[in-house]
Amino acid sequence: MEEIIKLGRTDTMTSLEIAEITNKQHKDVMRSIRNMEVAWEKVNGRKFALVNYTDQKGEKRPCYQLTKTECLYIATKFNDEARAKLVLRWEELEKKERYQVPQSFAEALMLAAKQQEKIEQQQLALESKNKEIVQLSATITEMQPKVSYVDTILSSKETVTTTQIAQDYGQSAKAFNILLRNFGVQRKVGGQWILYAKYLPCGYVQSETVSITHRDGSAGSVMHTKWTQKGRLFLYDELKNRGIIPTIEQESVKR
Repeated sequence: MEEIIKLGRTDTMTSLEIAEITNKQHKDVMRSIRNMEVAWEKVNGRKFALVNYTDQKGEKRPCYQLTKTECLYIATKFNDEARAKLVLRWEELEKKERYQVPQSFAEALMLAAKQQEKIEQQQLALESKNKEIVQLSATITEMQPKVSYVDTILSSKETVTTTQIAQDYGQSAKAFNILLRNFGVQRKVGGQWILYAKYLPCGYVQSETVSITHRDGSAGSVMHTKWTQKGRLFLYDELKNRGIIPTIEQESVKR
């Protein structure tokens, strides 16, 4: 059991002080605290701090040293007047702490240590917040080009040609088609670029037959295949995973 250590502390209150403030017998306050300690320990996981004080006869006696929260919990069993006195006393103590003037060297050291601890905690919190802001800013900067490009895709309902998508990557249609072939997206059959079977039911492309007239005057038809916006987004993800990004994102990386 520890000795009471006050030194001008305003963050705890002893059961002796509670008894004096509420005009109760100390033994009655001690009994109330003991009765309520069981529920407190069950919910909070710890008992109240039991310490020693020296009475007028010079003998050591037990008393409790409680935090504000613990005091207000105990006060729930007091009458309205006693509870009001305790609340007002805590308000007085908190005001005193804000404008506390040390009365001894020991109090000055304790006050300085508490203030330094608060400053360090505030600095750590500020540093942590600054790091979060920097990381968030970097993430926004990194994501902005992607959001812009993807938004362009999602905002359009029209189909686009391979030539149009190739231009997004600074390539020709011929080079882009070969790139997609090398990545296992499509293959060439009878002069036409066709998606591999696993991609056919995905809705990535739409094909239409266009009538043409040959040089000899005979009629014919050719198949024109265009990418849907879903297919365009598929290509974006597929190429991004392989380190190939649209020129709009390339410009951001260079910056």
